[in-house]
Amino acid sequence: MKTRAFLSLLVVFGIGAAPVGAQTLDQGAQREVVARLDTALKQNYVFPDRIPAISAELERRVQAGPVEAGAFAETLSQGMVKASEDLHFSVAFDPEEVAADRRAKAGGETSTQAQRDRERGANFGFRDARRLDGDLAYVRFDFFADPQFAQETAAAAMRFAEGAKGLIFDLRYNNGGVLEMAQFLMSYLYPAGKDQAFFDYNYNDKGVQLARSQWSLPAVPGRRSGDIPVVVLTGSTSFSAAEWMAFSLQRLGRATVIGEQTAGGAHPVTRVPVDDRFMLQVPFGQIRDPIKGQDFEGVGVTPDLAVPASDALLVAQKFLLQSRAEAGDADARWALVPVELALAGQAPSTADMDAAAGAYEGRTLVRTRGGLAYHWRDRFVLALDPIGKDLFAVQGTDDYRFRLVRVRGAVAGLERLEKSGETTSYRRLD
Repeated sequence: MKTRAFLSLLVVFGIGAAPVGAQTLDQGAQREVVARLDTALKQNYVFPDRIPAISAELERRVQAGPVEAGAFAETLSQGMVKASEDLHFSVAFDPEEVAADRRAKAGGETSTQAQRDRERGANFGFRDARRLDGDLAYVRFDFFADPQFAQETAAAAMRFAEGAKGLIFDLRYNNGGVLEMAQFLMSYLYPAGKDQAFFDYNYNDKGVQLARSQWSLPAVPGRRSGDIPVVVLTGSTSFSAAEWMAFSLQRLGRATVIGEQTAGGAHPVTRVPVDDRFMLQVPFGQIRDPIKGQDFEGVGVTPDLAVPASDALLVAQKFLLQSRAEAGDADARWALVPVELALAGQAPSTADMDAAAGAYEGRTLVRTRGGLAYHWRDRFVLALDPIGKDLFAVQGTDDYRFRLVRVRGAVAGLERLEKSGETTSYRRLD
């Protein structure tokens, strides 16, 4: 059976219990579950010296009277996290998931069909992949799916980086998943033929301590982007595999991390049935970066540029565009303008847009519910997006913009600004 390093707050979709008929456990049944958890910990948990404290905490949560099974699983989860200070721990009451997990493992699979169907329905975590102005590629994904099934989707997302002059990975909302997906994506950032170590880790396999490393892959679908600057966006909920991707690329000097301090969950996890009803998610290994041999457990990844997660994308765009603009790159200068205006919070008011509506030489600005529309020759209509107090982008094209011309505060004309630097002015007629 293949081994997969899962690093996730809730293993992609969590192991929270699926709806099942309510069941209660008397004190004897509760103690049996706790005893089985103790056995599972001894077989799988990476820190055996912490097991006595965890088991003692679980014993304290056994109740004298009957307790609903799902509620008991929740209090056991809380107890394990409290005693271990590791957010990865979780216990779920889910007989159907236990049965499905056993069938999958018996067939040599690392996940159940239901899990794979859920991941496929969520596009394997990939929420957005596109080009931003200034030849920047942007890829957002919210969990790390197993590349055994998600490779085609991941490779399609990475094609947006082909020929780009900068790449942004958005992990602000990523709760982790399968570490091999991080390995797959990170391999695009190094040239073919370069053997680059990404992660070193040891793990517990039924009581036996094993060690392994992950390196850049010798081949990936499509073109690599080994020479472009990379930014990784993080948020306070970036967790586990997401943190490891940010941390390793930061330590390797391959990416700049922008955003918030991450959650601090560094340990890989596995899921094991406790009995026919309960499933345990347990940290079974430790990972270290290949440079200093460190991790970020309980601390999180510290960004190179600390900014609120809500501002991180704009700050990343400015970071990637500014040096190019200062070096004379006209495309970068053009793309930088709306980014800087957005960061400065400059936007037209309702009164500004009301005042802009009117007739200009050969064209008209019409007020709409969302802003302004540009009408030309009574046939062509283009929506305008405000990017500054008097500056508007044109939906559907980045080749030109419009700027309001004011005289003593009043809108007196309209100016068309071409990316090439040329301008054309239109006098206001009303």
